[in-house]
Amino acid sequence: MNYGLRWEPFLPQVSTNGKVFNFDHNRFLQGTRSTVFRNAPVGLYFPGDPGFPDNSGIHKQWLKFAPRLGMAWDATGDGRTSLRAFYGLAYDYLPLQWRINAGRVAPWSPQITLVGATVDNPWGSFPGGNPFPIKVDQNAHSCRWHLMRRLPYNIHTPYVSSWNLSLQRQIGMDYLVSATYLGSQTVHMWVQKPLNSAVYIPGGQCTLNGISYTPCSNLGNTNVRRRLSLERPQEGQSFAALDEFDDGCTQSYKGLLLSAQHRASRRISLVGNYTLSYCTSDYGDTNGFPPSAGVSYLDPSNRRFDRGNCDSGRRHIFNLTAMAQTPEFADRALRLAASGWRISGIYKQSSGAFLTVTTGFDPALNGIANQRPNQVLENPYSDTSGRPLTIYLNPLAFSLPPIGALGNMRRASIQGPGTWQFDAALSKIFRILGTQSAEFRAEAYNVTNSFRPGNPSTILNTPAFGQIRTSLDSRIMQFALKYIF
Repeated sequence: MNYGLRWEPFLPQVSTNGKVFNFDHNRFLQGTRSTVFRNAPVGLYFPGDPGFPDNSGIHKQWLKFAPRLGMAWDATGDGRTSLRAFYGLAYDYLPLQWRINAGRVAPWSPQITLVGATVDNPWGSFPGGNPFPIKVDQNAHSCRWHLMRRLPYNIHTPYVSSWNLSLQRQIGMDYLVSATYLGSQTVHMWVQKPLNSAVYIPGGQCTLNGISYTPCSNLGNTNVRRRLSLERPQEGQSFAALDEFDDGCTQSYKGLLLSAQHRASRRISLVGNYTLSYCTSDYGDTNGFPPSAGVSYLDPSNRRFDRGNCDSGRRHIFNLTAMAQTPEFADRALRLAASGWRISGIYKQSSGAFLTVTTGFDPALNGIANQRPNQVLENPYSDTSGRPLTIYLNPLAFSLPPIGALGNMRRASIQGPGTWQFDAALSKIFRILGTQSAEFRAEAYNVTNSFRPGNPSTILNTPAFGQIRTSLDSRIMQFALKYIF
């Protein structure tokens, strides 16, 4: 038995240049401005404002403990059958990339778009005239329609609970077989929740902020239909997409791993394994890299609407590895030429990745990217042979949702084409004099140079939708010679 407890407090990164901020909806509704940057949009506050936690924007979390427990049991008492179990909890410390947006907005790095500019007076239509050089002081200039992210003070650190149960059995002297159940649960994954999505207003003509629009909701007036613009039209013009980091996402994984191994005997070894797994997840972070501003889950009031298969999940995975070594021949010439060569090969086959079909535009007119269509046929596939330029997905199986509505398709509900790969290597060490030697190595990837399909296009409103127009790498070969002295 092995056990332990790790203390891992969450000490958030500190911005030494003070380029952090936060947004409070109540301050926005009350019209409260920052005392640090007096021209900043209503609702924003910065280091130095009352209540802002130093230069990090997140409170420290000291009570973070990660236990682990492992056990092994000799089931038959002869050392040939073992039962092993493990549980562990680990925290995931997200990198500062998740907060890099803070330094890319006003007052530090304003993004300026000119409308109606002329060559002789380019800043004539810009409020306040030429803003350059940028001055970062109390009177720093602020722009309209910012893309911003809000980070809650008490956001939780993501953590993963993982466990496994394994039965292993040695057969004879050279064989080992095992069956393992694998499981994990990821909690507090971060995702972006839309706080300022556009509101669909049905009907024909309407007037918003003194301007008439026909129809009332269209792609051209997305920003003026955003929540904050409707609540406070003048102050709301400072915000376009405004997202909040939401730590409520989860991911669940469970799998069965079957393995067989033939240990090296008679200069040959074999290892094979097969994994059957199921992985489901909310639309959250799985690799430590944040989504772009404005990319969030689609329904602001329903995070689970975007739950689906894991993007990196593969339902079936099979691996086979073999290695052989040529014998030592008695004849000197034959021994120099043919002895000591090592030949190895790896064959891998897996089912396809899970894909998300998107509309390619904003039929819901809510300003959120990556919206999905309706699936109208039970079977969305057409030609699944995986040949070049075949129509993998049937376009007739999908339709655009009505204007102002979200489609019924789930995220990551389409399985792409399966793939396989065969790689091989050949190597030998040549003894020269004393401790000197030379090692030759040749490697080949996709040895048979076979066409292996990439994923089809999944953007519904494009001519190439559903087609396989890409492939994985063709054969790649590399050679190396190493001299050791």
